[in-house]
Amino acid sequence: MQDKRRILSRVAGLSLILQSVLGIALPVQAQDTGTIGVAVIDTQGIYRESDAVKGLQSRIDTQRTAYQEELRKKEESLRTADQELARQRTILSAEAFAQKRRELEEQVAKLQGEVQSRRKGLEKQFNQGMKQVQRVLVEIARDIAEERKVDLVIEKSAVVLVRPELEITSEVLTRLNKKIPKVEVTAPQN
Repeated sequence: MQDKRRILSRVAGLSLILQSVLGIALPVQAQDTGTIGVAVIDTQGIYRESDAVKGLQSRIDTQRTAYQEELRKKEESLRTADQELARQRTILSAEAFAQKRRELEEQVAKLQGEVQSRRKGLEKQFNQGMKQVQRVLVEIARDIAEERKVDLVIEKSAVVLVRPELEITSEVLTRLNKKIPKVEVTAPQN
């Protein structure tokens, strides 16, 4: 009995050391608490296969393509204006040329600001949608953990081997697609 306590004490100590130094959590079976129920989930796989995330990504890609086309036209217009200004250099006074050059540079800076703003808007929109999906995913994982009396749900990327009956990924994905087939996010303002 003494040996068993000493071993459990050493394992618990080693577990705490590994957890604090390496960030590795080892399950330790306490004498009075029984076994720990564990489940494994592949959240990255769920995000890749989720109907809501696929739809969100598709909408973002469509908006990005539309923005890129609009910005391409504005860039072409600025390029044409720059070429025209270069042709006019010999016929304009130095002051007039400098003024037109400043105006063109202001337009370029404004376009660059618009590009940044739209990129940030799309990122914000995507992040809003992903937060909705994450919130529902956690709720579903919590529900399944309660149903199966699981104490610990571990990300699959942190696991080397797992028995198939411990993995809840497909069940979570099925419930997620039913509960949130699509996410609604606010479109970025132009």
